[in-house]
Amino acid sequence: MRIIDARSRPPVPAFLADRTYVNLDRTLRNVRARGWQPTASMREPSLMGYLAECADAGIVRAGLPARVPNRWWGGQGNEPVFDACAQHPDFFFPYAAVDPFAVGAAEEIARLRERGARAVVLEPGIADEPAYVDDPAIRPVYEACQAIGLPVLLMGGGETGPDLTFSDPARFERVAIDFPDLPLVNVHGGWPLTQAALGVAFRRPNVWMLPDVYFPGLPGEPDYVLAMRTFLADRFLFATGYPFCPVDATVRRYLSFDLPGDVLANVLYGNAARLFGLDPR
Repeated sequence: MRIIDARSRPPVPAFLADRTYVNLDRTLRNVRARGWQPTASMREPSLMGYLAECADAGIVRAGLPARVPNRWWGGQGNEPVFDACAQHPDFFFPYAAVDPFAVGAAEEIARLRERGARAVVLEPGIADEPAYVDDPAIRPVYEACQAIGLPVLLMGGGETGPDLTFSDPARFERVAIDFPDLPLVNVHGGWPLTQAALGVAFRRPNVWMLPDVYFPGLPGEPDYVLAMRTFLADRFLFATGYPFCPVDATVRRYLSFDLPGDVLANVLYGNAARLFGLDPR
C-alpha cells in the first residue's frame, strides 16, 4: 500500500521555529485531546524517527506547506521548505506560501511553480491583519493560480482566524464560485462547521477536502466518512497534519472505516497524485 500524506510538518528547520514545535507541550496536549498517543518522534522531535514511522505506515510522499511569517503562528517562509524538499526529493514535495496582500504577490505565482511548488498556501485569517478568504484584495492571487492551474491550499477550518467567522463555509464557497477552474483545497476541512463545508464541496466540483488534524477522531467524523464513500471519493485527501496526529495510527483509522477498495486507493494516494502532479503509480 502506497500513501501520500498531503499535509505534514515534520521536524525540519522549516517548522522547528514555529509555535507547533516551540510550544511542544501545548502541541502534545492537543494530540492527546484528539484521542491520540504521541509517538517517540513526536515527543522528542526526530526527522529520522518520523521517516521511519512513515515507512512503517506505507507513506511514500509527504507535502510540506510553507507559511508566511506572521505574529500568530510564526512561519519561516518558502526557502526552508524548498531546502527540505531538495534534501529529500523523492519523499517531500513543496507547497509555497504567498502573502496575498503583498505588492507583486500575483506575479510571484508563476515563479513559484517554476521552482517546483505543487500548490500555493493561503492563510489570510492568520495574517498580521486577519482577513477573510473572500477578501477582494486576494482576487489577483486567485486569478494567477487559476490561470496556470496551480491548486490553492486555503485554510478553511480549525484555528483559521481570531474567531469562528473566519471558518465560514459560505465565504469559501464564494471563492469557489468566482474561480470555478481553480482547485481549492479546504485545509482543516471547514471544521467545526463540517456539514456546511461538505455541503459546499457537494455543490462546487472545484473544492477538495483535507481535514487533516481534525479528522479522524473528532465530531464530524461520520460526515467526512460518508462524503468519502459518496460524492468526495475523488476529492478527499489523506493527511495527518503531523505532529498533531501520529502517522501509523491515522493510517489504521482510515483502514478501519472499511471503505471500498477503489475509494481507499484514491483517498490514500490517487487523489493527491492527480491533484499535485505526482507519480500516479
